[in-house]
Amino acid sequence: MKTRLDKNHWLLTRPCAHRGLHGNGVSENSARAFELAIENDYPIELDVQMTADDKLIVIHDDDMFRLTGVRGDVRQMTFNEVRKLRLSDGQGILSFEQFLSLVAGRVPLLIEIKQQKRKGVENLVLNALNGYKGEFVIQSFDPLIMYRIKKLAPDIIRGQLGGGKELPVKGIKAHIVKNMSLNFLVKPDFVNYHLDSLPVKKSVTNGLPILGWTVRNEEQLSKARKYCVSFVFENVTP
Repeated sequence: MKTRLDKNHWLLTRPCAHRGLHGNGVSENSARAFELAIENDYPIELDVQMTADDKLIVIHDDDMFRLTGVRGDVRQMTFNEVRKLRLSDGQGILSFEQFLSLVAGRVPLLIEIKQQKRKGVENLVLNALNGYKGEFVIQSFDPLIMYRIKKLAPDIIRGQLGGGKELPVKGIKAHIVKNMSLNFLVKPDFVNYHLDSLPVKKSVTNGLPILGWTVRNEEQLSKARKYCVSFVFENVTP
């Protein structure tokens, strides 16, 4: 399987800050975490979810409790309900449009679309990105989301997330994600694979460039440099 990524592409040469540069009292996927990544010239990895009223927000978890102390599935909440919540450091949750305005092309973006209960998130993401001047690529664990991205916007560089551990799916879906069984439909330009599941057979990655997630210590950093062309990181200096 061929990639459209040149060997000098930023995704293959610059490690990405996982949910921004968070920690030390700074919440993940927050405005401050993103500003810190920009100040240090790191590309940003971020998560996009869709609310019940079809608005895009930047947050990782489906259940808001870990990040806000409030129970509730963000995919079943309205945008106005989400706006009232605060992250652990007191910051608000950004809409995807606010995030794009904040970054404004200053660093590249590795955009992860989280799995949704309803269809339509792809159209919303692409509409928000229409006219955006900065560099970005899109990835997801959900191969059907990535397949629809391919159909709607074939020129966008796309990636398939995978691994054998810490997956957001179970059963047959986990088997598909682990073995990347639908890559023949997605035709990704890269794969982003769980670091603890590496090395992985070439038959799984189809010879595509491998990114690793998530580097959190020096041991994992060494492993990422051994098996990956680049990686997503937090709590370490790459």
